[in-house]
Amino acid sequence: MRRQQPISQRAVAKSSLTRMQALIETGERKLNDIQVRFDELSNIFNKFETAQSELELSDESDHSIDRQQFEDKYFEVKASFTELLHPVFESHSRFNTPPGSISDQSHSVHSNSS
Repeated sequence: MRRQQPISQRAVAKSSLTRMQALIETGERKLNDIQVRFDELSNIFNKFETAQSELELSDESDHSIDRQQFEDKYFEVKASFTELLHPVFESHSRFNTPPGSISDQSHSVHSNSS
């Protein structure tokens, strides 16, 4: 019975991540919604990590495939959210970075190539 709880917790984390991935794929993207969900990603990862670690310590079964699949999907979803949010952060960073920084240089390259 004790083993069932982390399995359920892990399943909840996986479901949350799948819903986030579905949101990205549907294209219904409101900036504030994306930011709030992006901020929640680390909590989902932590919930999975806690449950997964408990399972790995509680028995001799190999749970590495579950971990790898979740991590692959997690980083894919996180990267997708970052790509959606990047233009917002890029416009802010251009004004906050010192001259000669990487952001300033890449902006100069784009300006010169036009």
